[in-house]
Amino acid sequence: MRHILLGLALLAAGATGAAAQTLTVDEFRRDLVGVPLCGTPTLGPLAGKSLCTVHMPDGTAILAGSGILVRGIWETASGRICRRNAHDPIDRRRCVDYERVSPHVYRNSDGIEFCLGPCPTEPPEAPTAAAAPQAATPPASPPAR
Repeated sequence: MRHILLGLALLAAGATGAAAQTLTVDEFRRDLVGVPLCGTPTLGPLAGKSLCTVHMPDGTAILAGSGILVRGIWETASGRICRRNAHDPIDRRRCVDYERVSPHVYRNSDGIEFCLGPCPTEPPEAPTAAAAPQAATPPASPPAR
């Protein structure tokens, strides 16, 4: 009976795959600073907008995309990556962890997945009949005589 339970436990562990590991501050600096992190949040005021954030080596950060451009400041605190808008006081900063999901995909502790930009794009949506370009109508032929 113990062998069956042990076998089931090993099978369950193998089925879940390798868990993503949280990046250290040094790994974040090495792998993600100066690189566009692009994703589309599903919650909050920026939900549904395709955005990229670049954390610069000098501690500044830029969020851009979908008609938005925000400059900010990033720093580390207690092993986490913290950001705030450039003119906000330090108590307005938001701190998150990052984990590597696959070689070019990361996720922060808010659950937002990022790829190292530029990212592969999804196929464009098919245009609707109203949005599809209309073929030009040839001019009418003069009546036959």
